[in-house]
Amino acid sequence: MRELQNRNQEQSLKYTDLQDRGLKNMDTLTEPENILKIQAFDVSDKVMEHVYQKAKPQKGFIVKMRFQPRITAPIMIMLFVLGASVTGYAASQYLEFRNSKGDVVLSTAKTPTETDASKTYTYTYAKWNEEVRDRLQPGEYAAYYIKDDSMNQRNLSNPVLFAYKPTELSSFSSLQDEIKRTKAPLFRNPTHLPDGYRFDFGYVYPVAAYPGMMDKKEYRALTDKLMHQAETAPKGENLFTQKLSWDKSDFSFARYARGNDYVNITVTKYAPEVTKTIVMQNGQDSAEELTIKGTKAYYIRASETSKSLEVGKNRLGWLDEKRRLHYNISDNQNSPLTKEDLVKIAEDLLNSSPQ
Repeated sequence: MRELQNRNQEQSLKYTDLQDRGLKNMDTLTEPENILKIQAFDVSDKVMEHVYQKAKPQKGFIVKMRFQPRITAPIMIMLFVLGASVTGYAASQYLEFRNSKGDVVLSTAKTPTETDASKTYTYTYAKWNEEVRDRLQPGEYAAYYIKDDSMNQRNLSNPVLFAYKPTELSSFSSLQDEIKRTKAPLFRNPTHLPDGYRFDFGYVYPVAAYPGMMDKKEYRALTDKLMHQAETAPKGENLFTQKLSWDKSDFSFARYARGNDYVNITVTKYAPEVTKTIVMQNGQDSAEELTIKGTKAYYIRASETSKSLEVGKNRLGWLDEKRRLHYNISDNQNSPLTKEDLVKIAEDLLNSSPQ
């Protein structure tokens, strides 16, 4: 995501200027026995639509994870793993958080290297997704199908994709009203922000319209409808959309800014089926376990050469297992903030969380 040049440019390009580089190809996860279900988020856009992959792997089968580029604020990349045991990530420089039963519920892992194929997919996806968003009004959510063989060959398990154009809310009180209306994760306005940082904008993001994708007959019917339109459309017409109604959200976002610098807060509600959250980091980044108000948290600081994730200089996050929420605080790549600054914000959020 390109660094914004000035405040006026940032105001006009909050979404369109922050599009295609947030999601890198997540390459591989391996699960030898059971059906692997993965809920993948680019939290650079739910910041984000959900990508579900489903397969019946045999031993040694590798499931390709396609992370799709999004719009909006660069935050972080994570995976929610549903009922799957994911191996191959354990390393001394990465973190693991266990629950009272000893199960790993959150870990950090090295981001796989981006391939030429994933770069092509990312570019193509970004182009089509932006075109869909350009057709939407703020707050509208749509399903779409692309007549593009290069895309569809990689989208066999989710041929119909989704796009959302957030409604930017310019006051925290209006964000809170929208959070309550849509039952999005609730959090209070932090009081210990770094000097000069003020609420900039916020939004909520719809719950996935078809959380099981091809498991759901409604999703299959939608796919059949849009693919039929594509088959019978005149030559040269390649994008087919259908707007969707929605009233529930599982993601809240708030940005606080001072000039070109900012801090993002995201709170994501994860489904009961989720058993593990994986937070991506570059190999050169440093990861540290913290305890804040009795809660275990991860802190990741990007190295001087760490640019590929486009997720900021500092990241701090934790799980609220009781309420099934994932909190994340992050800043921009050239941020002047320190770990201590993010810790103070985390303390505010933890102090206001129901126990």
